[in-house]
Amino acid sequence: MTKKNWESLIHDTRLSASYTSCSAVNPARTILNSLQEVIKFDRTTSQPSLRHKSFRLKQLDDGVVGGLFGHFHDGTLVVQGIGIQTDSNPSVSSFLKNVPSEVELCGGFTTGDKVEEAQHCFSQSEGKVAFPLLLSCVKNELKAHFLLDGSISGVKYSTATNAQIASAFIYFRTKAEFVIDAETTQQGIKVALANFRQKVLSNDVAFLLPSNRLFLMGATSQKVSGVPGITADHKIKDLLDSEHDNKEYDILLAHMHLKGTKEQGKEYVQSIAPLLRHVRRSFETANIVVKIDVLSQVHRNAKVGSLCNVLSKSVLCGLRLVEESLSHQVSSDKQNISNPEMYHFLPVQSSLFISAMYPKSSSDANLKRQRELLHQSFGYALDQPLFRRSQSYKFPEERASGGPLTNPHEGLNSGVKEGQASVVKGLYSYHHYMQDRFDDNGWGCAYRSLQTIVSWFRLQGYTEINVPTHKQIQECLVKIGDKPSSFVGSRKWIGSTEVSFVLETMLGVTSKILTASTGEEVGSLGSELAYHFQTHGTPIMIGGGVLAHTIIGVDFNRSTGEIKFLILDPHYTGGEDIATITSKGWVGWKDNKFWTKNAFYNLCLPLRPIGDI
Repeated sequence: MTKKNWESLIHDTRLSASYTSCSAVNPARTILNSLQEVIKFDRTTSQPSLRHKSFRLKQLDDGVVGGLFGHFHDGTLVVQGIGIQTDSNPSVSSFLKNVPSEVELCGGFTTGDKVEEAQHCFSQSEGKVAFPLLLSCVKNELKAHFLLDGSISGVKYSTATNAQIASAFIYFRTKAEFVIDAETTQQGIKVALANFRQKVLSNDVAFLLPSNRLFLMGATSQKVSGVPGITADHKIKDLLDSEHDNKEYDILLAHMHLKGTKEQGKEYVQSIAPLLRHVRRSFETANIVVKIDVLSQVHRNAKVGSLCNVLSKSVLCGLRLVEESLSHQVSSDKQNISNPEMYHFLPVQSSLFISAMYPKSSSDANLKRQRELLHQSFGYALDQPLFRRSQSYKFPEERASGGPLTNPHEGLNSGVKEGQASVVKGLYSYHHYMQDRFDDNGWGCAYRSLQTIVSWFRLQGYTEINVPTHKQIQECLVKIGDKPSSFVGSRKWIGSTEVSFVLETMLGVTSKILTASTGEEVGSLGSELAYHFQTHGTPIMIGGGVLAHTIIGVDFNRSTGEIKFLILDPHYTGGEDIATITSKGWVGWKDNKFWTKNAFYNLCLPLRPIGDI
């Protein structure tokens, strides 16, 4: 059998195994054994190729059992995430609707010492797992095994970085919009959505990729039109204008369109014959705008001709989330049905997008239980928010051009030998002089540091308030009685104490104040600053003399005492040019000589709320 035929077998097996339970024992064994052979012998080594993203197994309690989510292509299984069984959601396969299509349940894990216990989560799943992998994590030691024909055998693996995963896959974001008139009952919602679902299943849809002006039609016929030179046999990476730069995920937008005409055969005539049914009863209906917004994760070497099928599957997953959201609403409040909205999240240090659908009119407070379930289902601790609306992933078309840079420090190395780096956790925006067409050169550095801190709390979902302007900061200090009314509109400085006052008043955030009598003494705070970043992870404002800066990390060698500070310098006055900012040292690692030798320093360490998700 040729390699091409083997690849076809793998693709077909994975596709059917996701949705169909294999009841015939012998065929299932044959498929799994064949799959094992492909993985072994299509590679240069004799070991099966397995890669995994470091995904928090070592942070879980002992005795936890759950499922593994991953993507198989070209002889390599990439495991990207976990799902944990809960009382409210006992089937981990049901979590697949919350992850990009083509990511599948590929095995199980356990944090206990009996690896066979990892089978339970996928043995009870709705579909057959075509390539069962078992992971066990005991005493921080991770071991991988394959389960084939009832026997468990160990396998070597490598750890994949986010950059490696980004270079292997392309994401498609598919959008569609339609209106349904549905009876406000769970059955009424189901029937209304079933009509649209049937159109997708019947291939009465086409997908437009606007960046390429490419039309994809027919999941079975694999028709491609619109771009000269692109055929169904081309690889998906050929749709990109340039090579991947390893900095960010490649995401292509797709719009789904319904077929406006239909073949007028005998069946068509019968389908439009009038049929009247008169039912005498009272009922309520609602006009609901349904917006589909779903993701698919596709390997770069997959064929363009497979895309229509992939995108159709992702739309069907989106319809399931829509139905769940609307059914929940009609069961609790028929009078106030709100249009469901999709949000996509990419938690820090994760390579797996997680999607959730929230009713438009629901407040963050009313969605807390739904967020808790997402945390529990995907193995995230309940100590900080990850799935609030404000934390949703900002796609390229949604980002404001010319706005502050986000996390410009990423990729910078301190150079401290055998040091332990502790840096800010999460996202922030870099605020500096002259932004927002506002001239604060020479006096606004502490204001800009405060803006960076507020942006962190906003981007982590702790607050929905906008980053305050200089005037709003001054008005806040006047309101609490710290400054006279003449302070508003002035060019007077503020310090770390005022920063802490504003954080407490505007955000309800308390802060810890540290002092250093000299610049040299700032270096002695290394251990305390490292502990802050490890536990709270917020940016730190430091003021001394006439200057203020933002500390976003420390790298500290406890044996030698060598220390460097990761600094955001708010005194930069140029544009949002990452190359200039990093090469000129406006964002970078600084040694202890950076601090003025005879200056007195105050440091404001904001403390994040614990357990507020």
